[in-house]
Amino acid sequence: MDFSHTLDQVLYFNKEAHWLVSRFPKSEYADIAGLCKVVTKEEIATNDYSLTAGRYVGVAPQIDEDFDYEERMAEIKVELQSLNDEAIILAEQIQINLNELGL
Repeated sequence: MDFSHTLDQVLYFNKEAHWLVSRFPKSEYADIAGLCKVVTKEEIATNDYSLTAGRYVGVAPQIDEDFDYEERMAEIKVELQSLNDEAIILAEQIQINLNELGL
């Protein structure tokens, strides 16, 4: 039996148990801002039937009306292509270096 794996499991479950107890100290469900909330069908209707959790737990996304999302997405697309091109060049150079090392 792998002792370190067993120890990791014990530490993991201890951490998760502490997380639960810290948020639900009475060992019963409670609405917690930013984490969970029970909502009614009326609240869901009020929110255009959206099932996005953030709308209900208090962390709904803020939409900046003055921000040009399309322009930013175009910039990200160009940057991603540049990074992909660079990654290809680096991968080729790594392969050349490994071949030179006889690997």
